[in-house]
Parts: sequence; C-alpha cells; structure tokens
Amino acid sequence: MRISTAQYYRVNAEQMQARQSKVAETQAKLGSGKQILHPSEDPNKADLISRLEGAKEKQKVYGKNLDAAETRLTAEETVLTSMIQIMQRITELGIQAGNETLGDEDRDVIGAEVRALRGELLNLSNTRDLSGNYIFSGNKVDQPAFVENPSGEVIYNGDYGRFEVNVSDVRKMSINTIGPELFTSADFATLDDMVSKLADDDGDGIRAAIGGLHAIHDKLTVSYGTMAGRVSEIESQRAIIEDTQLRLDELLMREDDLDYATAVTELTQESLALQALQSSFAKLSQMSLFDYIR
Repeated sequence: MRISTAQYYRVNAEQMQARQSKVAETQAKLGSGKQILHPSEDPNKADLISRLEGAKEKQKVYGKNLDAAETRLTAEETVLTSMIQIMQRITELGIQAGNETLGDEDRDVIGAEVRALRGELLNLSNTRDLSGNYIFSGNKVDQPAFVENPSGEVIYNGDYGRFEVNVSDVRKMSINTIGPELFTSADFATLDDMVSKLADDDGDGIRAAIGGLHAIHDKLTVSYGTMAGRVSEIESQRAIIEDTQLRLDELLMREDDLDYATAVTELTQESLALQALQSSFAKLSQMSLFDYIR
C-alpha cells in the first residue's frame, strides 16, 4: 500500500504532537507535584482525593474549635483558681475570728477583709472574656452573671445554656461553667451573714457559720475539677485530631503526590523518544527522489 507524501507528513506530525503533549504533561506534573492535573484523567482517583482533602479541612476546623475552647477554659481556670484561694482565705479568717480570745477590734478588722473578699468574689463571678462577654452567664453573654439588688441580695442573672463546639464528625463538647455551679444566692447570703456576725462580735455565730464557708469552698473545688476534666478532654481530642490528620496526609501522599523518581524517568524516556522521532523525521524530509533512486 502506497503512502502519499501528505499522509506521511500528517502521521509523523501527529506522532510528534502526541509525544510533545506527553512530555509537557509530565513536566507539568513535576511542577505541581501531583499525580493528576485534571479530574478527567482519573475520575475515581480525583473524587477520592477531593474527599480526603475535604476531610483534612474539617480536621483543621475541629482543631480551631479546640483552640477556642482551650482559650475559654484557660480564662475559667484563672478565675476559679482565684476564687478558691479567696474562699480559702475567708475560711481561715472565719476560723481565726471564732477564737474566743479575739476582741471586738480584732473581729472588726477581719470583718473588713471578709467584706472586701466577698466583693472580689462577686467581681470575679462577672468576669468577661477578650470579646467583652460574661463567661459565667450561660448564653446571656451580654449580661453579668450575678447582680446585687437594692436590698443587698445577690441573684443569678444568666441562664443555663451550654456552649457546645464540634470537635469531630460525631462529637460535641460543652465548654462553659455557669454561675450556679460557682455560687447561689444562699452562698452570698452566707458570706454576708459572716460579715454581720463579725461586726456584732458574735463568736458563737461565727463558729456556727464556718461550715457554710467550707461548703462554698468545696463547691468551687468541684467546679474547678469539672473544668479541668474538660481541659483533659480537649487534650485527648487534640491527639485524636493530630493522628487523623497524619493518616489523611499519608493517604493523600499516596493518592495525590507524584512519585518524582518515576516521573523523571518517564520524562527522560519520553524526551529521548521525541528527539529520536524529530531527528528521523527531519532526515527523511530532506531526502529527495534521487536519494531514494540511489
């Protein structure tokens, strides 16, 4: 079968174009570091890579949620630590004031300190975060957790809402402590009663009120433990997220990342084949009819 000159040139041109496209594609893959440049090359693999990348992005979101929760709990930890120390000091002062050898003036001095510490507890219970939100008011973050009415009674002003954050595809975590887990109106009344008994130099009443001070201290300690438990949960969940991210990275590396050694070898082979084809075509194109006759 005879092959015309035009057909000969067309066939060789198509072969060179195919080789050039293959070389260009391999070079592009080496530049991007990816196995596939277009989803159409391997739809199934492209879909898998897309899902893996989506899962990886979700892990980043969960990690940021944990960061926010940790920041919140760090603020709570600082406040609760101060509250516990203050209540410990108030209890110590109560025990000291219960000593029968103390006189009126001594108990007046102690009463002044207890009154100031009670005020500091109220201030701490209305702590705000960096955004200006009250941290112990539940979902009523724009309202102070505790308010004191004209008669001096302290009441809880927030709600019982819990802040929940997504930390995995199947898990949410509550991250806030609410006011009633720290104090009740009765707790502040107990502190005010102690101040009154100190002012009245009521030794028996002071000694009887010490049990109430211990109860407030114990409640704060329990709340601190609950908060610390949340911190531990965050640390555990963070380890899970980091492990998940590592496994996703490994899967993406296997499915998406280019094997550079193989790609370089392939590029070398394709380039050599293209050069050989170009050289052969050039030589044949320069041959005249007389070259064929000879």
